[in-house]
Amino acid sequence: MPNAFETPQDAEDAFYDAFEEGNIEAMMTAWAARDDIICIQPMRRQAIGRQGVREAWEEVFSSGARLAVEVHHQHWSESGDCAIHIVLEQLTLNGDASNRPPPILATNLYRNYGDGWLLVLHHASPPPPPPGMVQGMPPQAGIQVPVMPQR
Repeated sequence: MPNAFETPQDAEDAFYDAFEEGNIEAMMTAWAARDDIICIQPMRRQAIGRQGVREAWEEVFSSGARLAVEVHHQHWSESGDCAIHIVLEQLTLNGDASNRPPPILATNLYRNYGDGWLLVLHHASPPPPPPGMVQGMPPQAGIQVPVMPQR
């Protein structure tokens, strides 16, 4: 198993640093070396197991695009050997902040296997639309994106 991290936040920082660097080896150090890890990226098939997760991130990184990501924490929960972080990811492609896609809502699940914390699930999807955009959706169903990153 890769070296584990002291806190779930340390594992999350390593994950997003590797994401921005496009570094597959660094990316895989954030993940548990297990066959039951799962990564679900927007508009892509779920990747299961260490090899599947690696291949999914290799595909993302193979485009050569430079991605910057601002992480806005929405909710944290930790109990025993499990931590859940709900975040908004605001991506910027190749430094062009004028044409950013909508934020992505992600759930990151971390486990402590006794020697520290590692990522076991990353599930990213489009967030709900802003309040009032969809008729019949209650106003509280939308999300507000904070102005300053909280990473």
